Amino acid sequence: MENVSNWLLTNEEKDRLIEELTPELVPLRTKAEISQDELSNLVGISRQTYSAIERKYRKMSWSTYLSLIMFFDYNQKTHSLIRALGVFPHDIIKRFNNGNNPEEIQLSGFIGENMKSVIDSLDEQALLSIRTMIMVEYARCTSTPGEAVVKSFDGVSFTPPLADNITSAKALKTIKERRRQDDKS
Repeated sequence: MENVSNWLLTNEEKDRLIEELTPELVPLRTKAEISQDELSNLVGISRQTYSAIERKYRKMSWSTYLSLIMFFDYNQKTHSLIRALGVFPHDIIKRFNNGNNPEEIQLSGFIGENMKSVIDSLDEQALLSIRTMIMVEYARCTSTPGEAVVKSFDGVSFTPPLADNITSAKALKTIKERRRQDDKS
């Protein structure tokens, strides 16, 4: 049976992590090029609450902390910064994974050993479809408006990288146009 204590965080641990992240919110948000209003909408709090947290007038909740860590870690513009600032909770993540470094986990574990050949065989349209599916599922699971999802995924690349001139918004527009054309046929 798994060690259940790996999953338990003390209030002191949570407070420490929150206190480490709070002073870095402005630089992270600025680097992500997202407004307080947009970010607060993504993490499910009011803009006023987010503003008070950023100004250190209010302490963020644990769920807000987790949402912000996820956003900043999975946003390409802030992924390296959150780690460089030392506010990504490596020790906690490693503890949750029974001492294994999650960054060593490869996608091949999910797709199989032939992952590279599978990805190499996909054309640009298939890669755009996969990217769009991920964005749509993210929006559905988080009840996030489409424009916020497009903004949060802006610049995120998937291996192999898509053509530089194709953005998420263009991919969504192309899919919609093709659906309209198919409906007319």
